[in-house]
Amino acid sequence: MKKQYDVIKYSQHRTKEVYETLKGQMQRIQDRLTKYSETIRLLEAKYKGKQLVLNQYIDEVAELKRQMAEVAQKNNKLQSYDASSYILERIFNIKPDDNDSEKSKKGICSK
Repeated sequence: MKKQYDVIKYSQHRTKEVYETLKGQMQRIQDRLTKYSETIRLLEAKYKGKQLVLNQYIDEVAELKRQMAEVAQKNNKLQSYDASSYILERIFNIKPDDNDSEKSKKGICSK
C-alpha cells in the first residue's frame, strides 16, 4: 500500500512539474503572440500611411496630366489662331508691315 501511495505521490509531483512547464511555455507563447500582434498593428499603420502618400502622388500626377492637357489644348488653339492669320493674309491680302503691325494684330474690324 505504501508503495502505491509513493507511486501516486510521484505521479502527482511529476504532473505538477509538467503542468508548470506547460504553463510557462503557454505564457511565453502568449507573450510572443502579443508582440506579433503589436508588430502587425504597427506595420499596418505604416502601410496605410505609405498608401496615403502614394495616393497623394497619384492624385498629383493626375492633376499635372490634366494641366498638361489644358496647356496642350491652349497651344493647339494658339496654333489654329496662327493658321487663321495665315488664311487672312492669303484671302484678304492683309500683310502686316512695320506701320500697320498693331492694326493687323487687332483684327480686320478694328480701327
